[in-house]
Amino acid sequence: MSFKTSTTICMGSLALFSAMPAFAELVVEGEAGRLSFSGDVELDINAQNTQEGPIFFADDIDSNDEYNQSGRILLDVSGERTSDTGNYARFKAQPLIKTNGDPGIDDAWFAFGTPAGQEVKVGRYEAFDLFPLGQDTIYSYSGSTSDGLYTDGQGYVYQAKEGRGRADSAGQVMLSQRSGDFYAELSTLFGDRTDFFHGAGNGGTYHGFDIDPDAKNSFIVRPVLAWSPGPWTLAAGMETNLVDNALVDERGEDISDRTGYGTRLTYAEGDWSVNVNLAYLDALEEDNLTLGLNTVWHNIGVGYIHARNEIDEVKPGTNGDFDLSVPGEYTVDTLYTSYRFPNVMSIDNFDIYLGAYYSRVDHEEIDNIDNADRYGGRLRFKYFF
Repeated sequence: MSFKTSTTICMGSLALFSAMPAFAELVVEGEAGRLSFSGDVELDINAQNTQEGPIFFADDIDSNDEYNQSGRILLDVSGERTSDTGNYARFKAQPLIKTNGDPGIDDAWFAFGTPAGQEVKVGRYEAFDLFPLGQDTIYSYSGSTSDGLYTDGQGYVYQAKEGRGRADSAGQVMLSQRSGDFYAELSTLFGDRTDFFHGAGNGGTYHGFDIDPDAKNSFIVRPVLAWSPGPWTLAAGMETNLVDNALVDERGEDISDRTGYGTRLTYAEGDWSVNVNLAYLDALEEDNLTLGLNTVWHNIGVGYIHARNEIDEVKPGTNGDFDLSVPGEYTVDTLYTSYRFPNVMSIDNFDIYLGAYYSRVDHEEIDNIDNADRYGGRLRFKYFF
């Protein structure tokens, strides 16, 4: 992009910084394109319960109350160039500086498209969210498993995000089309996905069966269709791996054969928003159903997630003297809430959040596994620049 010395510093009467709806930014514009610089600070002080060990066996759960700090500073660099016909090319890079000293990155992508609504995106990004969580200042689930990592012997909360993106070493390409109130996308995730199964290639198991360390690359497709009339959004999509036997267990069973579906209904207008989410996963000898409901009113956010999972078969005696899990149905119920204090000290774009959560797991074959309950609280400092 070629910029002249008369480059315009935008966003208000040649001011260097000014407020946007979500953040402030420095924008440099020239005859051929636009370059912007922005970012945010997100620092957390946490007090929460952490766990290790199989959660379905109360005597084996290692539970601790921990206090720590986490967070990062995100830098956002975005650019766009438009032709005389309205065709465009865009890029975004979001490096992270974490408080523990580790570097990281959120988005890093390049996109090009037309004024008719077609776009191609390549790189690292998150595709359409089929399971939005609202004002999720802090939440976690009984056990040590999240929606983005499968750990044997732990609860799993499927949220139609296994192929959404930002995988460690896999690539991504997305085709999308906008037309009026309708939006459609086909996102792909291809490459090494052994990182999804905790410990795969290094003593990891699935339902107690050892995972074969020799893996093939996966190719996950994730089509989504959304309709947004006025304040409403109705969306549905699915995700599935097209490569057979990309990852197998000691029996030769294809544990990478996972097909999920998700749908959401959202209403958002003014200071009020509501999300109703439903996700279903059909996996090897396991199926998962998750329902989510959350709302934000002014500065108060409340959410509830219910996950019901059914495991058909488990290898006995897979972790020393005890099993990792037991077959049958189990549920994970999680309640989370937060409150936002906006514009602290009358400083624009500086907010403080207070959040808390509680999560428990129940199994139809086990009378009491209260030791697997999880809870936590967070004080978050959020500043956009």
